[in-house]
Amino acid sequence: MNRLAESQHDSSLDDSLLTALVSGTSTAALTGSLLYPLDFIKTQTQLNNAKVAAKYKIPSNSPTSLSHLFKGCSAFVIGSMVKNSARIFSYHWSSNFMSLETTDSHGNHIKKTTAPRIVIAGIMSGFIETICIIPFENIKITMIQNMSLYNEITKVKEIGSNVDVTGYSIPGKHHKPPQNIFNKQYISPHAYFTSEVLASFRGVNPSKFSSTHLVKHTKMDALKHKYNKNPSLTFWGTVREIYSIKGPKGFMYGSLITIVRQTMISSIWLSSYNTTKQVFLPHHKSGEGWFSEQYTLYQYLGLQLVAAAVVIVTTQPIDVVKSYMQSKNSHTAYKDSLSTAYKIVLEHGFSGLYKGYFPRGIKVAVAGSISASFYAYFEQLISTASSKTVFSND
Repeated sequence: MNRLAESQHDSSLDDSLLTALVSGTSTAALTGSLLYPLDFIKTQTQLNNAKVAAKYKIPSNSPTSLSHLFKGCSAFVIGSMVKNSARIFSYHWSSNFMSLETTDSHGNHIKKTTAPRIVIAGIMSGFIETICIIPFENIKITMIQNMSLYNEITKVKEIGSNVDVTGYSIPGKHHKPPQNIFNKQYISPHAYFTSEVLASFRGVNPSKFSSTHLVKHTKMDALKHKYNKNPSLTFWGTVREIYSIKGPKGFMYGSLITIVRQTMISSIWLSSYNTTKQVFLPHHKSGEGWFSEQYTLYQYLGLQLVAAAVVIVTTQPIDVVKSYMQSKNSHTAYKDSLSTAYKIVLEHGFSGLYKGYFPRGIKVAVAGSISASFYAYFEQLISTASSKTVFSND
């Protein structure tokens, strides 16, 4: 009898896990696809050097078609689906691992867990899901930069200019006194920096006694020039590009700051949402569920907007630095998060740390509605954890 009950329990657990997996990945794919254009605009805005481009009259690299706005969406959606799958499996494994063996009123062996253990399982799954998404974030940002570089090259040609925005070929550089390339023309931040461009980026000016016409490009410079001239615009093409330029570790750049960002977003969003709720509903009892009260439409919108605003104000600088740390030149131009933030402030001022805040704010506000709905479910799950079995329908 006990074996039959255990078999039924395992079958119910598998069905519940499969349902959670299918619904979770489907929701992630749909939501990610709908909101992705905002992510594209945000990332492009963060990495653009609009002031310098305007100074040298370089046309905007903004998307010229709807398909451009979805460049990198494949990496983002696949990453979101992998992240949600990792979250579900890791949460199931960790909560099951920490559950306690006990028997029910009928003498059947079951596993029960407690609220603190569920919280720990949630933290573990959150860490694992963040690690899983980092490679896809690197691919996504490279695809966005490649689309931006492609638009710059195309539009520069359309206006009849001979400017090489990648900095590989500088007209007249052999006949003029050597100087920093960035003081002569616009260099796209979306192009791979060759050794000569990188030296100028680091502030190393060529000597006036050097023979610039004898400068030889390395094999890596030639490879970078190849991808600068013809940026990869497909998922697998971008994967090959990153591997060729940066090697396997190129998919894991920005790991630490990504983990910090995800942790801060979750904690700040939930705490700000709860604080704002107490303002709207001062007589709300702490023992009651978050959504036991009925909000008006304006109250609900207010909760989402305030929570989103707090998240943007507190985490936008981290998000901007993360984009730079996962950009095409992250492995050569930027060392760590603090020095990267310092360079951003030097080049763009403190406002540079908040570039892309508007599209990201809209995305966070919309995604927050979905998060709030799921939070209500998990709060109920935690409150009844002591009497519920892990992933069962009992």
